[in-house]
Amino acid sequence: MISKKTLLWSSGIITAILIILNWIGTFKLCGGQEYGQCMDFSYSLIIGFFPVIPLFILSFITYKMREEVYRAWLRFSYVWIPLSMILIFLAPQYASDWMFPIEKGTVAFFSSLLFIIISLLLIIWKYFSSRRPG
Repeated sequence: MISKKTLLWSSGIITAILIILNWIGTFKLCGGQEYGQCMDFSYSLIIGFFPVIPLFILSFITYKMREEVYRAWLRFSYVWIPLSMILIFLAPQYASDWMFPIEKGTVAFFSSLLFIIISLLLIIWKYFSSRRPG
């Protein structure tokens, strides 16, 4: 299992890189000449790693908590993060349905939102259940 410090540092570094790349923008990253495959690839890469940002925030929250709370949350994260990244990479670049647009951005947003909600519920539940005597 990954230690608290390793997870916090690695997810923090990846989050910082993603924020910097997003701030620079895909247009500047790809030379700023014209729209092309480089921009599509850069966008897909940035969006694909989007779930690392909530991972960093939640690893920061669990850093000072008891080990059993951290381990329970980490076991959940081991499954959720790779699964959501695979779903994001498999999602189409552009939606073809106007009513329910399923594209990389919406999949990344909703998988990250669900990750945060489920993680917080799991952390709260495990925190209070491990505090009970006996």
